[in-house]
Amino acid sequence: MAPHSGGKPMSMVRLVAAAAIAASVALPAAAQGLPKAQSPEEVGFVATRLKRLNDRLEEGVKNNELPGAVVLIARNGKLVLFDSFGFRDKDAKAPMTNDAIFRLASLTKPIVSVAAMILVEDGRITLADPVSRYIPAFAETKVAVEKKKDDGTVEIVLEPQERPMTVQDLLRHTSGLTYGALGGNPVKQAYLDMKVFDRAQTNAEMADKLAKLPLLHQPGTVWEYSMSTDLLGRVIEVASGLPLDKFIEERITKPLKMGDTGFEVGADKKARGARPMKEGPRNELPPIADVTEKFAWRSGGGGMVSTAADYARFLQ
Repeated sequence: MAPHSGGKPMSMVRLVAAAAIAASVALPAAAQGLPKAQSPEEVGFVATRLKRLNDRLEEGVKNNELPGAVVLIARNGKLVLFDSFGFRDKDAKAPMTNDAIFRLASLTKPIVSVAAMILVEDGRITLADPVSRYIPAFAETKVAVEKKKDDGTVEIVLEPQERPMTVQDLLRHTSGLTYGALGGNPVKQAYLDMKVFDRAQTNAEMADKLAKLPLLHQPGTVWEYSMSTDLLGRVIEVASGLPLDKFIEERITKPLKMGDTGFEVGADKKARGARPMKEGPRNELPPIADVTEKFAWRSGGGGMVSTAADYARFLQ
């Protein structure tokens, strides 16, 4: 999961669990329309083990480990399990429902990555393209390298990229980018100082900020979970000529009839929004935005909302 939701770094511990688990789903039908397997064993599952999953989720709700969950499991085009547990909104005592809408957090990343691969199939981008082809400022982005001085202290030296950051690097998190919320060093702190998670920014503004910050690693050398998919979202915008949300709507969610998926949903669906529960030493609600809240920043790394059924349809 991403360390931010709605533009703010955060812990995802005990966030409402939207467990849209799909194992090798193969048929192009919505989760609600999948034929139900006559038995779990028909498609390779064991009923007693599925019951363990149910029991564990019920136990988690009872023990205040999570407020609620939706679980969808399908295989070979047949539905094995689709059930809800606990509360959609614990404070309001509203029970969880199968059609509850969740903030996807990092489950946004696969959707944005598929959007990029659609453009690859269209011949609009290639995986080997340097990011600077779409965002020229990245041609000048430097890499922060730690150097030990004669007195034993360490200083940060900025060096040129040994090779350009590519679209493939963004897809596999080898871009040299990082997440400012995870760990502490001058580069990560610079992310926070630059407010790269600002919900009021556009993807273009976010990309401009990232281009001015040093990379933490040489492109292609280190895997680090990062803002790579957020930046990929901006590449999609430039290559397609459309805002990220519009491209995803036109090429993914609308064709797949994912009517509850986007960067927000309408006010008429507010009552279906899943909410976190109070947690931590202060018993506070995590700062997770409501599913109807609209932000300028269309975060490709963690900004979308969806249901278990919609996401299962996407996974097909």
